[in-house]
Amino acid sequence: MEPVKKRVRSQVWEHFDLISPNKIQCLLCPRQLAYKDNTSSMLRHLRAKHANSQPSCNQARDSQVTRKQELDDALVDMIVKDAQPYTIVEDVGFKELVHKLDPTYVLPTSQAVKAMIQEKYEESKEKAKSDVQKAAADMWTSIHMDAYLAVTCHYVGENELHGMSISSFSVS
Repeated sequence: MEPVKKRVRSQVWEHFDLISPNKIQCLLCPRQLAYKDNTSSMLRHLRAKHANSQPSCNQARDSQVTRKQELDDALVDMIVKDAQPYTIVEDVGFKELVHKLDPTYVLPTSQAVKAMIQEKYEESKEKAKSDVQKAAADMWTSIHMDAYLAVTCHYVGENELHGMSISSFSVS
């Protein structure tokens, strides 16, 4: 016995709502159409009435992939900048907030977020290695006679001088 194939939902449904078992509503205009278990009338309506306002399926799919990548990158940036745990994507309140902001965005799993952060770390590390020109160490003593050591690096990137503190700690 062959496995039953899962039915793929047409992208045309993004522009219509089923308002009764045999009637659909266009989301782009007030028009209601008859529905008979196929999407032919929906496609005809979109082509006839909204051809110029709607991108092709491939363009829509490409823009959805680009949008997902943008949101994934923003999520990774937020987690890194705010030192959030990977598991924030599993928090109920966070899921509700993201859904409210963009109902079409599917949050990645915490394991996927961890992999994205590790990938970004490796990319950043390699870029920093290629950009760094010199590293310096500086020691000083506070007015309370505590010794401190700081390691800094400076580099030129895209005609601009950058500097960062790599580490700073008390020396006993």
